[in-house]
Amino acid sequence: MIEPLAAAQSSTGSAAAGSAAAGSARAVGPCTQRRTVLAALPGIILLPGIASACGMTEPPQPASTVQSTTSVPQSTIPAADVPVGTAKQVKSGDVTVIVAQPAPGEFVAFSARCTHQGGTVQVVRDLHLRCPLHGAEYDATDGRNTLAPAPRPLDVVPVTESGGQLTLG
Repeated sequence: MIEPLAAAQSSTGSAAAGSAAAGSARAVGPCTQRRTVLAALPGIILLPGIASACGMTEPPQPASTVQSTTSVPQSTIPAADVPVGTAKQVKSGDVTVIVAQPAPGEFVAFSARCTHQGGTVQVVRDLHLRCPLHGAEYDATDGRNTLAPAPRPLDVVPVTESGGQLTLG
């Protein structure tokens, strides 16, 4: 028995279509192809969700909000370069560091690398710091982040004062 599609093709006089229909048990027409696609559609849509559900792992832990200490190449600067109530950006090797003197004789230092996306934090005025990339702000007295998007304080850099010289690192 010849399928209707094959009969229609052979009646148009197409020899190739007629011989293909005669050689196979069933001809595939446009309606059959559409039905196949529609039948497979739910599986195609659901497959990515099923695959991701099967491969589920523990969600990542939130970023730490704890201030940490970082090391930099050792360098020295005159303590007089950092007046009381101000902060200054200096280089220690190839690392940028913020050095501040919040109170007379009290020196602190922090990495100038923003904890949001790694931009270089700038001294805006006195003890106020800001990252130019997204506006994260920090307090130069303790390195704490005072304005998002910074997730945590600046990393502490060890600093000591001796004989009017500050040693970083």
